[in-house]
Amino acid sequence: MNKKTIRIAGDTWGLRRCPYCGSEDIIGHGVQHNGSHPKRKKCKTCGRTFNLKKGTIFYRKKMSRETILTIVYLFLTRYPISNMPPLVHVTERSIRNLLEEVITRFKKYEALIVAPSDYIPKIIEMDEIYIKIQGYRAFYGWLAYDAENKYLIDFVTGKRDDDTLEKVFKKLKKYKGKTELVLIDAYKGYEKFIEKYLTDGGKKPLTGVINKSQYTKTEGFVTYALFGQSKQSVEDRMASLGLGRKITTALIECLNSQIRDLCNCMRRRSKRIPRLLSWGEKAISGFKFMHNFLKAHLTLSEKSSKNWITVPVTPCMNAGICNHQISLIEILNFRF
Repeated sequence: MNKKTIRIAGDTWGLRRCPYCGSEDIIGHGVQHNGSHPKRKKCKTCGRTFNLKKGTIFYRKKMSRETILTIVYLFLTRYPISNMPPLVHVTERSIRNLLEEVITRFKKYEALIVAPSDYIPKIIEMDEIYIKIQGYRAFYGWLAYDAENKYLIDFVTGKRDDDTLEKVFKKLKKYKGKTELVLIDAYKGYEKFIEKYLTDGGKKPLTGVINKSQYTKTEGFVTYALFGQSKQSVEDRMASLGLGRKITTALIECLNSQIRDLCNCMRRRSKRIPRLLSWGEKAISGFKFMHNFLKAHLTLSEKSSKNWITVPVTPCMNAGICNHQISLIEILNFRF
């Protein structure tokens, strides 16, 4: 793997305020004589002491920094959790507890860094992905994808029904009247939710539909437009945005393929499946954060003559959400 694809290390800021009262009047207070011996500080305002790990993922952890980084990296690259204990010499329960904390940290960071006014997707592609759970139970993850910036906007897990689909559209409500183009398959529930959550007055987004159940040798899959719009108007808008000249959801299908390659529980014929839907959801959450913030996207980045990434660009950088490639150590050291 190209070393610039996912950043592991990076510089982080020191703790300059008291985490309890916010005062900047803090002084050194020796070192802690256990673990990695972090420096201790004392607040002259409230009198409380703390070490430099306060607020990070490493605070009050018996695991070493290297072990925590290894576990998180293996999880993000979809190494099975049940295979990790002999590799890192940590119990599976401790690994799962750590990863639950990491996923919570990812969600907090996303909520903090992405404001509704900062980011407006011109194009939204939508589709569902199969999730297999132990006990012959099948669920789906509904995905919303910004095809222009390669940014995974949001997802919801549950059944393949209108109730679950509506939860995704509720998360997209902040883009009401602002999204220009929506590309979907022929699932019937889409139309009413696009009109309810993405239409502002008479301003409806251009909506192209690809019906994968109807195919002809001459025309391929049947495609059409919604809301009284012409198929040609959708195709012209797609061409102007650099998405080709035919209505298609190929880009989100490519994203689905990446998720299935990394997450075994998303494959229909897999024996590596989670016991609970919540861990299937955590797998997608981990993929989402890695895809948007950590991993440089090949088609967005500058490349050498041998197709190696020379100037990494992540989807969130391309969307204007952040100005640099986030590293693993940066997000794990981030203090909330």
